[in-house]
Amino acid sequence: MFVLLLMSSSSKNFCIVSWNVRGLGDPEKCAVVKDALVSANPSVICLQETKLHNISQFQAHNFLPPHFANTIHFVSAAGTRGGILTAWNSSTFSLVSYISRRHTLTTTLASIVTDHQFTITNVYAPSDHRDSKVFLEDLDELRPQIHGPWILAGDFNLIRSASDKNSGNVNHHLCTLFNDTLEKLGVVELPLLDRLYTWSNKRQNPTLARLDRVFVNPEQCSSFPNSTLTSLTRSTSDHTPLLVTIATDIPKTQTFRFENAWLHNPSFLPSVLPAWHDAPPHADAAGRLSGCLKATRAAAKVWARRTRAPPTLIPNCKFIIMLFDYLEESRVLSPQELEVRARCRDSLAQAIKERAAYWKQRGKQRAIKEGDSNTQFFHAHATLRLRRNIIKVVEVDGVRVNSHDGKVAALTSHYKAILGEPGSPSILGPSTVGGGSLVLPSRPISLLMRHLRWFGP
Repeated sequence: MFVLLLMSSSSKNFCIVSWNVRGLGDPEKCAVVKDALVSANPSVICLQETKLHNISQFQAHNFLPPHFANTIHFVSAAGTRGGILTAWNSSTFSLVSYISRRHTLTTTLASIVTDHQFTITNVYAPSDHRDSKVFLEDLDELRPQIHGPWILAGDFNLIRSASDKNSGNVNHHLCTLFNDTLEKLGVVELPLLDRLYTWSNKRQNPTLARLDRVFVNPEQCSSFPNSTLTSLTRSTSDHTPLLVTIATDIPKTQTFRFENAWLHNPSFLPSVLPAWHDAPPHADAAGRLSGCLKATRAAAKVWARRTRAPPTLIPNCKFIIMLFDYLEESRVLSPQELEVRARCRDSLAQAIKERAAYWKQRGKQRAIKEGDSNTQFFHAHATLRLRRNIIKVVEVDGVRVNSHDGKVAALTSHYKAILGEPGSPSILGPSTVGGGSLVLPSRPISLLMRHLRWFGP
């Protein structure tokens, strides 16, 4: 399993998961795979060795997160061998093109909010080394059809040197062929930083090898230069999950948002109200209000960091309550046990109330009474609202701009033209706001709006 994570401390995160799942015919294993994929929160998913001849949308829902089952491409398995699947989140990427071959599935994806575009080749090489030469020739034939950033990820079923295996059984001829092909492709391998091998046969004296790899071409390196490769915990399959971290230039909002759920915590107001009352004095009412809001915002941030509940609080409280209920059937609970159960019930009720308020605030649906039974309803509406809250394209004088920097420049220029700059004349005259002046341009706003349009997804 690979997790390709595009992120930085001040940027949005995009993930690509690649995983040799070793078959998806077992419902229990599908549940484990789905849980791992949901936890990784990816934008693109690449699976190898599905061992499925055909994959319907209904079947895809068994092992893919909810928003991936309708946007998939796959290579059918040959009997019980092979099978490749690539899926992507339609709210993040759109499909440009794809190339399907026996051992590879290549998809070109474009971001729907920026001008980023890249190609990812999902690889499952044959385990029978008699077919390895044909597989490497197939990779070489694929290279002329790739343009722009390119990622190769998957199970290559080949090693590059004797150090990639813990036993002395090494086919040096195949190592040479593999390395020669990579040199022809012009790709470089991301080094694995925290372990030597990615596969185990799970025996008492195991054979270990590095079969799963990630390669990138120079265009990908120049677009995302800060890339690292590490491993994750192996939950199923015999292949180790890997994590690739790549920095993007798509900024992440730093906007402060007041959470209504905070008001359900009895410690919030006593911790934050003193900051409002102790705000520094100001000459006018607007300055005083601004100072109080800034001080309260800072205090709320500190309180939220200190009192943030762990994500496992609700299931942990339920478990303890159920445990003591079972014990109560066979013996009398001690006063301390009764106290623990009562506190868990209070904490559970509080956490459920805060969770319901959290999703109600994001769902913007006011007609239904706040409560835990409606949390999924509000969650669904909040998710839909978030997908629509994107400026996909900005059109300036008939020219469409979809890059982030281009949209920032276009919108900044547009609103400067509307609001003016310090010292520019105004046909409306100065308007005093909090002791300052708001200067508007002399051109009609309707004329300015005619040259600028923006489009959602």
